[in-house]
Amino acid sequence: MSIHLHKSKDQQQIESLFSGAFTENKPIPFPDQYGTQAYSNLFYWAHLIAHETSEFPLHPHRGFEILTFVFKGKVEHYDTASGVYTPLEKGDVQVIRAGSGVEHSERIHQGTELFQIWFDPDFSLSLKQEAGYKDYAREEFIPREVQGVEETPYLYPDGPLKMQTPLIAIHKMQFNPGSYTRALDPGGIYSCYLLEGALHLDQQAMHKDDFCIIREQKELKIEVAEASLLFVIKTPALVPYACFKQRYTSLAGL
Repeated sequence: MSIHLHKSKDQQQIESLFSGAFTENKPIPFPDQYGTQAYSNLFYWAHLIAHETSEFPLHPHRGFEILTFVFKGKVEHYDTASGVYTPLEKGDVQVIRAGSGVEHSERIHQGTELFQIWFDPDFSLSLKQEAGYKDYAREEFIPREVQGVEETPYLYPDGPLKMQTPLIAIHKMQFNPGSYTRALDPGGIYSCYLLEGALHLDQQAMHKDDFCIIREQKELKIEVAEASLLFVIKTPALVPYACFKQRYTSLAGL
C-alpha cells in the first residue's frame, strides 16, 4: 500500500479565530469536527498562522500530551503549573503534559506560524499524573545530513525531547531538487505535512500545506521539484493501550 490518504489544504478543516486574528487548517481536527479522525496515538493536529497579535485566554487541558512547534514568529505561554509567561521563539518546541489538569493561555504574535499537535500517552494513566511542561530551545535540535537530505530530528531515542507517549518519532526534512528513496517501517504510520515547496511521494503530488498518511509500506520514493520542507511524524499501527478516541464522548475540559 502507498499513500493511504491525501488532503490538500482546502480539504482540511479550516477555522478563523478571534475575528480573523488567527487562521487554522487542521489535518486532524477534533472528533466532533469535519475531517480526518484521530488515529494511532495521534489525536489532533492544527497549523496556525497569526495575522495579528492576539491571545487564547486561560483554558483547561487534561490527559493529553500537547506539543507546539514554532516555525516563525513568537509565542508567549502561561500555565498554572509554572505561574509565569515563557517566550517561545522560532525553532523552539514546547511539551505540555496535561496530566490531571492544567490551565494555560497563549499570546501569539503577528506573523507567527506554528503546529499544535496532541498525543494520547495512555489517557487512563496520564489523568492520574501531575501536570507539567518543558520548553526546548532551537539549539537543542541539531540538523544532520542523511542520504543527501538535511534532517532536523525532534523526537528519537536518546534525543533531547522527552515524551510519555510511546513509539513515536518526529523529524523535519529539507530536500533539494532530486530523487530520493527512504526505507520505512511497515509497522509504523507516517503522517506527513509539506511546509514548503513541491514534491511527489510515490507519485502523489504534494504542495504547500498538503497532508498525507503512509502506512503498510517498506519503501518510499520521493521526487522533489523544488526546495521542500517536509514534517513527518511516525506513530505505531498497533497502540499497546486503548486510546482516548475509543472512549470519546465529549471534549469539555480537555
